[in-house]
Amino acid sequence: MAGDSLSEEWQPAFNATPRHKFLPEVVWRIDRSAGGRLLPLRRDIDPAAWLELASSDAPVNTQVDDGHPAPDGGVEVSSSASQPSVVATMLAALDVEPGMRVLEIGTGTGWNAALLAHRVGAPNVTTVEIDPEVAGQARSALARAGYDKVTVVTGDGELGHPGAAPYDRVIVTVGVREVPYPWIAQTVAGGLVLVPLRNAFHPPGLASLRVHEDGTATGRLGAPLLFIGLRSQRVSRGDPSSLAGTPDVTGETDLHPGRWANRRDAALAVGQRIGDGVRTQWQRRKSARRQGTMWLLEPEGRSWASVRVGEKPPYRVRQAGPRRLYDDVRDAYRWWVDQG
Repeated sequence: MAGDSLSEEWQPAFNATPRHKFLPEVVWRIDRSAGGRLLPLRRDIDPAAWLELASSDAPVNTQVDDGHPAPDGGVEVSSSASQPSVVATMLAALDVEPGMRVLEIGTGTGWNAALLAHRVGAPNVTTVEIDPEVAGQARSALARAGYDKVTVVTGDGELGHPGAAPYDRVIVTVGVREVPYPWIAQTVAGGLVLVPLRNAFHPPGLASLRVHEDGTATGRLGAPLLFIGLRSQRVSRGDPSSLAGTPDVTGETDLHPGRWANRRDAALAVGQRIGDGVRTQWQRRKSARRQGTMWLLEPEGRSWASVRVGEKPPYRVRQAGPRRLYDDVRDAYRWWVDQG
């Protein structure tokens, strides 16, 4: 199920702890006929579909809207069981050995904690989950699987868990805009912190940070993984219809938005340069596949910009709000080009 991402040392753990044993009886799927809302898939009603999804190499949504969806379905995923191949990729990158002490941020179903427990020993695994109901379900699933010695903490993962520190490894299964320092402080010198960085403009990817004697940590970005955001660092998504109106300024540009929005290297640099909270959204013209409008949205700041893409430049630019989003993105892109 984890495919080519599964390394030899993790094979026994995946064989011993199949993901479906950690999933709740009710999971959630996007229903296009219901306007893209998330609707429940119940194991007791459709066991075949439930098991097919549980056994697939795809993420499974296990909670929506923090456990309080509307009667007609959920809007946003708030907890999930990650795609098995992604789990395998992260565990391989963790470079963990039997006997090491591991802190996991974001327990979810408990499946990842069980895989870690099989590898390093259940008493060496501490996992933190902010949602009490999700944490309770994970404790029960871990106990049923024979990993009741795993410490499941209900609390704010941003604080880590100093009571069991220091840790040899910290693995984070939620996306963060900024790495909370307690994760670094609670890791031994030479230890590794593995965390998916998050940016509304473009996800930077999986950061592997090595902790140093002076309490700092440095590292590099790896796979472009995207996870549900840490609750304390959430950013409103917004949409063009809620923000757009009469522009404050208009102009033109020869710079095609695909150069700063669709290329990972450029988009990563631009997103980090302009800061989090700005996101892009492409609206395609129905009559032309390569034509449409690229939106820049900053819901919290009530700013927006749009670049209307036609057959050839110049492209029309419209901007409104306290911040000139297109100007900031253009300047960040130029900075990236100038850096070589």
